[in-house]
Amino acid sequence: MLPPSVSILLRVAYDGTDFHGWARQRPRADGSPVRTVQAVLEDAVARLCGREVTVRGASRTDAGVHAVGQVAAFERCTPIPCANLVRALGDALPRDLAVTDAWEETGPGGVAIEPRFANLGKHYAYRVRTTIRRDPFAARYSWQISAALDVDAMSAAGQRIVGTHDFAAFRAAGCQAKTTVRTITAVRVRPQADGATIDVEGLAFLHNMVRIIAGTLVEVGSGRRDPASIDGLLQQPDRRDAGVTAPAEGLTLVEVHWPARGLPP
Repeated sequence: MLPPSVSILLRVAYDGTDFHGWARQRPRADGSPVRTVQAVLEDAVARLCGREVTVRGASRTDAGVHAVGQVAAFERCTPIPCANLVRALGDALPRDLAVTDAWEETGPGGVAIEPRFANLGKHYAYRVRTTIRRDPFAARYSWQISAALDVDAMSAAGQRIVGTHDFAAFRAAGCQAKTTVRTITAVRVRPQADGATIDVEGLAFLHNMVRIIAGTLVEVGSGRRDPASIDGLLQQPDRRDAGVTAPAEGLTLVEVHWPARGLPP
């Protein structure tokens, strides 16, 4: 019998502005590498292990999307204890990418942990700023619009999204998911002094789903769409009837919910 596979789990945070998303990509036509979170993280882990390593992420965030509590896994390939791994990777990673926690787990039956399927759901937050004043310190992390937002109307529309539905109207044209049925467990719209934050939690998401939800709720908040229109999008889903895809920079993966392992303090 093969020995059980010990996986090292990482909490990963990054500013997605200068990354082309999570997933490693092929080099460009001229041979130059494409900077992705997975590629940079794998290179850092490989230097510690002395060999190539595949790091598997729970969420394939798009270019420009940020993360506070992404989860990633790889098989133990270094004797460095998990307690020291955060510091070791901190020394090896660039300023816009950090590992905030590390721990060991063995999957059921001794198999390697696959974060995409072992997590208990994800929490995303989308930040919208409603001001004519540009803020260079917020521009990388929010969508700035000029219209005021009716947060109560957005909240009412968001509650119609909660539940298990066919979310085909809320996915990108290139989405390759085999089914468009997803379960959303919570939608909250929090007023801010200069706009609003839209929190969306669910078990799994389609490509661009949260950004399209955010774009649709902003249309509700700005008076261009009635909250009840959400029902039609779920009953007769058509991407052309939903709102715009909100820009990537406003979206943050707040947390991948993990059994008995929350965000570090």
